[in-house]
Amino acid sequence: MLVAGLLTAALPFGALADELRIERSGRSIDLSGVILVEAQDESLLFEANDGQLWIIKPTEVQSKLETTEPATPATHDQLGEKLLEELPGDFRILKKKHYVIAYQTELAYAKWIAGLYESRLYPAFEKFWGQKKVELTESSYPLVVIIFANRPEYERYTNRELGQPLGNTVAYYNLMTNRVAMFDLTADQARTEEADERKIDAILSDPRAIPMVATIIHEATHQLIFNRGLQQRLADTPLWLNEGLALFFEAPDLRSKRGWRGPGKINQPRLDLFISNYSNRPADAIARMVSDDARFQTAETGLAAYADAWSFNYFLLKRKPKEFAAYLKHMSTHQPQVNVTPQERLADFTKFFGEDLDKLERDFIKFMKKLR
Repeated sequence: MLVAGLLTAALPFGALADELRIERSGRSIDLSGVILVEAQDESLLFEANDGQLWIIKPTEVQSKLETTEPATPATHDQLGEKLLEELPGDFRILKKKHYVIAYQTELAYAKWIAGLYESRLYPAFEKFWGQKKVELTESSYPLVVIIFANRPEYERYTNRELGQPLGNTVAYYNLMTNRVAMFDLTADQARTEEADERKIDAILSDPRAIPMVATIIHEATHQLIFNRGLQQRLADTPLWLNEGLALFFEAPDLRSKRGWRGPGKINQPRLDLFISNYSNRPADAIARMVSDDARFQTAETGLAAYADAWSFNYFLLKRKPKEFAAYLKHMSTHQPQVNVTPQERLADFTKFFGEDLDKLERDFIKFMKKLR
């Protein structure tokens, strides 16, 4: 872990490229990119030119060279080639302006996901933050999405990559690889190649499928948050903010044939759960949520914590947009692998939203009760 005495801060692409050769699991791996953090014990946090983060022990480094050339992010073609080398042989590549999609399913499904991400989510994300006067950065490289043909293929990949099963999760964003992985949600439905997109729309606009569509929006929102400058990967970002923003964007739209139209809709399941629980909130609920992630990390309190996070983000974005924008800008400056104490988290929050958390709580509850 890179937690002791940082020697360098995050470096953007445009800095001189670092070339590493490391040995891991009995094989040599060549990496090109930028050393983001070097710890006193000489461990490295390295961002490769394909967007992946590597935490590298000093004993794994075989050679290290700072070149005289600027670090250059991988292109669409280079990413596509790399993905085809890594994934099973039946994968193909679909390239869009902002995405590289590796797919094992039919082309129509890959196009459906591309339409959802490239044509809907990406511009909606830009438009929303533009209206809030929040400046976004450009992603250093194309965003990678991997679509498996079915759940078993997806689970084999997730078990290998994460070392543990993901349960019923239908998609996830990996902070380290910077990739969204998922499977074809319509794989168990009878379809033919003809008129696929219309059939996919019909299948995924069914109310039973809406939560799954919300999940794939949620995970892609995380990817955008970390690639468009709102947050930095491996920085200490409170989960109420990180998850709350993804929940804000995921909210389904039952009137849309694709189950999602844009951010900011009422997330009804989250609202219902919040309303059912709010009478049990402790007096210091906001301070606890802002300073401590514990409620998000246990099965007993996780669902309620997520409902609180959506509700609080919704309230702040609707009622305190200027303060929220300023807070978000400040949080985006947090550097990777720097520990932040609960007291510092709370101070970050009150700097922008004020010290009177009791009044904020009353205003919050009053606002949310009107949404019922």
